[in-house]
Amino acid sequence: MTMSDVPPRIGIIHEPTEAEPFLVADKPAGLPTAPLHDDDDSALTQAVALFPQLAAVTGKKAVEKGLVHRIDTATRGLVLVAATDAWYDFLADAQRRGKFQKWYRATVDAIPDAASRLGGFPAPPVKFAPSAGATVTVQSSFRSYGTHRHAVRPVNGQSGRAARKKSGGATYQTVITAQDDQNVICTITAGYRHQVRCHLAWIGLPVQNDPLYNPSCADNGGTAGKLAFTAYKIAFPSHTSNAVLHYTLE
Repeated sequence: MTMSDVPPRIGIIHEPTEAEPFLVADKPAGLPTAPLHDDDDSALTQAVALFPQLAAVTGKKAVEKGLVHRIDTATRGLVLVAATDAWYDFLADAQRRGKFQKWYRATVDAIPDAASRLGGFPAPPVKFAPSAGATVTVQSSFRSYGTHRHAVRPVNGQSGRAARKKSGGATYQTVITAQDDQNVICTITAGYRHQVRCHLAWIGLPVQNDPLYNPSCADNGGTAGKLAFTAYKIAFPSHTSNAVLHYTLE
């Protein structure tokens, strides 16, 4: 077996303890957060192998155990798994109440016509030229899009009737703050699949090397290098105190 054959492994940021029964892990890019079946390799499968107590929790789906926060397969970053039913229920409720914050770092390309080149987007809601400290908020509902529904598209009042009917109706918000003209920090509470990547593309700032939402990659047959996108920080309330817990990738 060569090094390239070895599956990527999670890093442990916080181990489950009696006082704080949850796992925070650093999921490498290319590894799914959760399995489709119990024996699939994933961040969650690896976590359960290391901490068998995680298997005792059944959250939204039995195969997903106590998984609270997940990220896209292509994205490196923090994931969160509850180790008890009480913490799972508490954290899931915190997410519903907007008390769970998530931060993402992205290096972007300035492609003002990205949305029109990709297709399926309503007109961009704002024009945003990133410069240090500039901030914009983007919000929409979402619908699945494309072959095998592998991507998503934003839906708003400017979308057609068919697109609006396909959206779930819930609105999702991304706050985008520029560090300079190429690097941004994005913050969300409620999250939808590909939300941040899609919102960035919508306003003409697709993530570098994003095969789904960067038209320069799509024009190159979908090939790309490493996705320049990291889920680097999470913050959520404690179930047993008034503290807000923060975890950050360096």
